[in-house]
Amino acid sequence: MLQGKCVDTGGSTNLTKGELYYLFPHGGHAYCASRFPRPGSHFGAYQKNHFELVDVAIDVSAQVLNKYLARVVKPPSHFYRIDEEYIITEQRADGYYSVFFKHRPDDPPIGAYKRIDCFERIEPFRASEAVMMHDIPKLEQKTADLVYDKPEIVNAPHKSQKYEQLTLFLE
Repeated sequence: MLQGKCVDTGGSTNLTKGELYYLFPHGGHAYCASRFPRPGSHFGAYQKNHFELVDVAIDVSAQVLNKYLARVVKPPSHFYRIDEEYIITEQRADGYYSVFFKHRPDDPPIGAYKRIDCFERIEPFRASEAVMMHDIPKLEQKTADLVYDKPEIVNAPHKSQKYEQLTLFLE
């Protein structure tokens, strides 16, 4: 992903001279310009000469936020239930924190919230515990409960009943 400063609008009303845009290559002579760091959110393709590329030093350590195992205290939406557990991040610079499914912490977040009273932090989350070790005994117990003996198949004569149309309603 590139960032570029608009140096010439080229008659476009979408571009503003001097504003920074996220740029995504579009063929050999053009960029798709976006206000957001996502290719699907571009608002048009423009010639490369309309932009001056800008080196943006992104501090990777600043982007990595600590994750915590958390319990829902006050559901932020109808999707959440009280006492369910999720993975949440620390608050970002904009005040939001992200929420992930407990069993899929590496997937994209399922929500981002500003209210900090929705979740109660339980403990720091370690990525090596993607499958929570304390859930394994529960799973083993559930599978042990499901094991049962197969019933024997009895070769009993099958009674076939023949019904004619509407005879069921006449009785």
